[in-house]
This record gives sequence, structure tokens and C-alpha cells, in this order.
Amino acid sequence: MHASVVDELSRLVASAGEYAVKWPEVAELGGWWWTPEPATTPPAEPAMLPGEGREAAVLVLFCLGPSGGAGTAAAGAGDVAPPYVLVTERSRSLAKHPGQVAFPGGAVEAFDADPTAAALREAHEEIGLEPSRVEVIGQLPPAPVPVSGFMVTPVVGVVRETGVLVPQVGEVEAVIRVPVPQLVDPVNRSTSVIHRHGITHRAPAFLVGGTLIWGFTGILLDRILSRLGWEEPWDQEASVDPREYQPLF
Repeated sequence: MHASVVDELSRLVASAGEYAVKWPEVAELGGWWWTPEPATTPPAEPAMLPGEGREAAVLVLFCLGPSGGAGTAAAGAGDVAPPYVLVTERSRSLAKHPGQVAFPGGAVEAFDADPTAAALREAHEEIGLEPSRVEVIGQLPPAPVPVSGFMVTPVVGVVRETGVLVPQVGEVEAVIRVPVPQLVDPVNRSTSVIHRHGITHRAPAFLVGGTLIWGFTGILLDRILSRLGWEEPWDQEASVDPREYQPLF
């Protein structure tokens, strides 16, 4: 089932690995695979220097089985949904990024074997996803988040059955399942626009069934869909103000 999705994700991870081998100095700086066109030379002023940020990992999980019903953003009819991406809504009581949609994940701890182990552990802690259910495809190049001081490694995985998922009280408000066809539909694409301290920040965003995915998570999703060749042309002049959907930040 959905063998082509697994194959395409495997090719994505393989191409990312080839990039890191061919341009190791660029990959080490993080982020440059995540630009609209992957860079081949180090930037003059990198966002973060090697070893500067704390290591973190997120689980980019493609779910290939039943939708699970409630919590699905704009899911289609029927018992079996198309492949969907699993994200979470962060608790609105959190000090950082309250109410924002994110991939499960967090800091890599000393006891974690690697970023993959950290991503799986965090997903289990945050939403109760059993690591044994996840087929890990591999890691993508790290991406810097200077505002929070993290260098984040996205870990790509697939799952046929998630089992019962339970949001961690105080950390996760809800588990959200976003169908891939809805993510690539141009009508659900826009650009988030934030004005801070006289500077305008623009980045890719997705608005599906009232769920706004923007910021770091929106950038990762945008680049992944593009690298997979799944992206459809969309109006990049269409904008959305995240404050209309997340008034607490």
C-alpha cells in the first residue's frame, strides 16, 4: 500500500545524503539544503556556525493507513484517507510558540543514540506514538533555528497504523492529520507575513481546514514537497497574517 510514497521518500533521503557528501562544508552549516535552490558554496554570513546551536530533531511522519477520524484537517470521505502528514498543535500555555503547529520533536539529549532516536522518543512522549510502529526512512540535512538556538535534523518516517494517540497534557493541545493532497492544493497555499521591529518576514504557509502551518514547520514542509516534486504552482503573492490564527505569540 502506498509503495510509491515510500519509494519517493527514500529517493528524497538518498538525494539529501548525496548532497551532504558532495558539499559537506555547506551541509554542516545547516539550512542551505532548505533554501529554494540548494546552495553549493558556504554563505558569507551563516545563520549559525557549526556546533553553535543545540542539536534537536523533529519527526516528519507520513501516515499511510486509515485517517483515524477526528483531528483530520479537511480529510476526504471514506474509511481510508490518502497519505497524510502528522503534526501537533502546541499547548497554548507554553512560554515559547504557544498554539503553533509543529512536527513532534525536541532537543537531542545525551542519552539519545542519534537524532532519529530523539525524534522517536519525543513523538512517543508528546503524542504516545510507539516507535516500533514507525518505519524510519532516514534523516534530512539539519536546518538552523537561530531565534531559539537549535540546529534541527528532520527525520522522515512512515507509519501504516498510528494506534491511539494521546496528546501530552501541558505540551500538546491536539494531534492534527493533514492529507497530502490538501497540502499540495494551490488553494491552500499562501505566504505568511509578519512585521517585527521594522522588518517584514515572509515564508511559505499552508492553511488547511482552518489549520495554519507556518514558520519553521511551514518552511520544512514547503521544501520537502518541492524536493519530492509534489508541489503545484501557487500564488506566492497571496498572504496570511498568522496572528489571525494564533493570537498568543
